Amino acid sequence: MPFKRPLSSHTSDDESLFSHDQHSKRVCSGSPWNIGEEKPLLVYILQAKIHPETMSELAALVENYTIERVDSQRNQGPGVVSKLNLELTGDVKKANIIVTAIKMRQRLERHIDWRIAKTKAIVTPSWLRDSVKSGQPLSCGNYVAVHNLEDEALQHCPDTVQDISSSSSIHLPSPEKESSWQTEPDEPIDATEAESLSCNAKYSCLRPSPLVCPNQGLVKEIDIIRRSRHIEGEDRSMLSYSRAISVIKAYPHVITEHNLHDLHELPFLGEKVLSMIEEFLKTGRITEAQKFLADPRFQSLSAFITIHGIGPHSARRLYDLGLRTLEELERYYEVIPGLSDEETMSLLEAESSANTEAAVEKSIKIGLALRHDLSQTIPCEEVEEINRTVMRELSHVQKGCKNVIAGGYRRGKPQSNDVDIVITHTDWKIGSQKVKGLCRKLVQRLHEQGFVTHVMHLSGFHEHNVLRTRHWDSLEKALTVFVWPHNPSRQRIYRRVDLIFAAPEVFWTAVVGWTGSTMFQRDLRLWAKQQKGMKFDSSGISRRHDSRLYYPRTERDVFKVLGLLYVHPTLRNADA
Repeated sequence: MPFKRPLSSHTSDDESLFSHDQHSKRVCSGSPWNIGEEKPLLVYILQAKIHPETMSELAALVENYTIERVDSQRNQGPGVVSKLNLELTGDVKKANIIVTAIKMRQRLERHIDWRIAKTKAIVTPSWLRDSVKSGQPLSCGNYVAVHNLEDEALQHCPDTVQDISSSSSIHLPSPEKESSWQTEPDEPIDATEAESLSCNAKYSCLRPSPLVCPNQGLVKEIDIIRRSRHIEGEDRSMLSYSRAISVIKAYPHVITEHNLHDLHELPFLGEKVLSMIEEFLKTGRITEAQKFLADPRFQSLSAFITIHGIGPHSARRLYDLGLRTLEELERYYEVIPGLSDEETMSLLEAESSANTEAAVEKSIKIGLALRHDLSQTIPCEEVEEINRTVMRELSHVQKGCKNVIAGGYRRGKPQSNDVDIVITHTDWKIGSQKVKGLCRKLVQRLHEQGFVTHVMHLSGFHEHNVLRTRHWDSLEKALTVFVWPHNPSRQRIYRRVDLIFAAPEVFWTAVVGWTGSTMFQRDLRLWAKQQKGMKFDSSGISRRHDSRLYYPRTERDVFKVLGLLYVHPTLRNADA
């Protein structure tokens, strides 16, 4: 049965979706929404996937709001102008906005013709709830239901748009919208989106790279060669193998002698790599990789770089000193396995000393002393428990913070090497001030409560490095060693936990940057530079020619600003 209820008009201050630069906005010529025109906004509620009780609630929202509005106008006279004029309709063709719980195109097309869907703003039920609550139609940007129709939803959204070109201030989400700015929940892979990605693409940020691919055994063999180039400082060759691995990770079929010729159409697979693939198909091994595995130098250098603070250059230097094993490294650094209390970095001095030689040596000693614990992987359940503990302790320091667990956990790994937690504040207006200095306070709190025993690195915010002249991003971060307090029922294992604080306007670039994988991030930066004339890193997106900064409001917006199709986190595993 169609719902028919009269309601009122609309006017709203809409902010620039991505940037702090202000541009005039015009209502689309095909849109019927004109400021001051008392024309009802026709809302069609698609009942599929919406519980009957929720359906009644949504209808009641409009009915109750209509009654309140009519009564208000009657009591206050003809001078009252309503900002919201809604009317429920049962005719999807006449509707101006469609409310649905469906997220995928294939499911939507069962109920609505795709050509019609592309002419409507299709939003989630939260849009209706929040619009009624605020008394005006809100921007659809935070409420897009079907992401394939994001551009159409923004184009046909009935929120009133006004010229803001004369405004000099940075427009941030209003209090009404704060409830919709939250860490995005884990969502399933959209099959249509995944199919839009191409395994033939030049950039790994355009390819779907699952955690485990159909050719994972081949990938592991080639990765041995990549690692050998890495530890020997042969960066150019290492990058070539990294690219080849990322291409194979995205190839959707098992490679056989019958489809081997298809690989010639893929990028970055040169004759040498192709010959290795042929050898692997015949023998299940690659001779060069097996030689490295048996090489004592490769074994020693590979072991050395597992210690925090020791990179390839330092590993080679230590090897040249005659050191061959981690036990010899312990004696060289005068470390007692399992004991590192005396090497704990001062929480008050960590920031000022983070880049000094003495601080690096302390970090190496901590990594060596705790290497047996830190080399153990962390199951998902414990990752989540650590995250809950960190956020609980943070609530004692600062209210209103939100977070996302990034890293391998977010890419779907059942076991993680460490825990990466990206944190921000939900207040977009003053959130950047609220998180400034918060990293140090949280670390101090965790230390006092017995959760953090060591700090490998602690840095504060600094101005966004538009020219990317520094390796580290401009976020506030602490690389810590976490342990559960003494408890007879729990095994006491030291874990690596990295805490990353970002201002609200760059939170989602931080999440994307810290989610990984390494090659995916490398290609994101390369795509931004080569294809879009932009710079991307964890602390922001800027335009190269004028340093204009962009502030995405969701993770999908990060991809949209860069002109990319959205890639689900579990499809960003472009490394071995």
